[in-house]
Amino acid sequence: MDKREYEERIRELENQFKVMKERYQILEETTTALLFEYKPQEDVMIFNYNFPDNKSRRVIEHYHEYMKASPLVHPDHLSRFLSVLNKALQVPVRGELEYLSRVSGGEFQWHKTYYSSIAGKDGKVISVLGRIHNIHELKTEAQQMIHRVETDFLTGLYNKGAVTEKIAKWMKENPTREAHMIMVDLDDFKNINDGYGHAFGDEILKETAHIIEESFGDNGICSRFGGDEFVIFVMGEPVRNVECRVDEMMRRFSEEVTSMEQPLRCSVGVSSRVSKWDEFEDLFNRADNAMYLAKHKGKNRYYVDKQI
Repeated sequence: MDKREYEERIRELENQFKVMKERYQILEETTTALLFEYKPQEDVMIFNYNFPDNKSRRVIEHYHEYMKASPLVHPDHLSRFLSVLNKALQVPVRGELEYLSRVSGGEFQWHKTYYSSIAGKDGKVISVLGRIHNIHELKTEAQQMIHRVETDFLTGLYNKGAVTEKIAKWMKENPTREAHMIMVDLDDFKNINDGYGHAFGDEILKETAHIIEESFGDNGICSRFGGDEFVIFVMGEPVRNVECRVDEMMRRFSEEVTSMEQPLRCSVGVSSRVSKWDEFEDLFNRADNAMYLAKHKGKNRYYVDKQI
């Protein structure tokens, strides 16, 4: 064996040792997980199932082609998954990623991957190692808990806290996009509660919420803000379109909520973003003022904020 072959052999052994060391570190951190190793030079992915009832090994050659043709990852998450993998192939990096992945039976479940890429002496990544945990049950429970926290228990729409946070976040992330806020207040709702009872009033609120969701849910954030007040946030539409939607919503209130002697009526205020500096409170206050102007002008109508 000449000097060059000897040095190549030493370098190969050093690389193998680095991979082995990383593998054992990952094994120490978990006892039940799907372990994997991706070898970029061969484009081979090796899965080692480390479960009590499954200790098998699976090798997938031409992994990039396989992922595009028969992806294990959900289509909505595949692009990000491959982006993270490609980044890990450029430089040594540690990270984690949550995504939906296919399980036996064909359904998609939530998984979390912890990964680490290792470079050889020449700086090129020689292996990506990691472990995959099925977190579907935990993720589902967390999502259900978030849903319960964010949702108005009666109508199923977002509650005041959730809609305030979501609108403020959207406005911050989209400072130049057109946006509108709609404040809906049912006219004389106290008389409905007093005349028909609170249980009946609750049913009216549910019907109202259903019509609001059908009218704006495709491009809006709908909420019950409190009592008989509803806040709707519409994104990326001209104000004239919003006015047409409000007209249609009010028509449906009067024609479809038929359990009372008189039609269901409401007063509505509409405001729009006029500056990239506008915040939630700016649109809310203008929509609220416009709604009270509609009340003052005789109820059963909508009023558009004049700053539009």
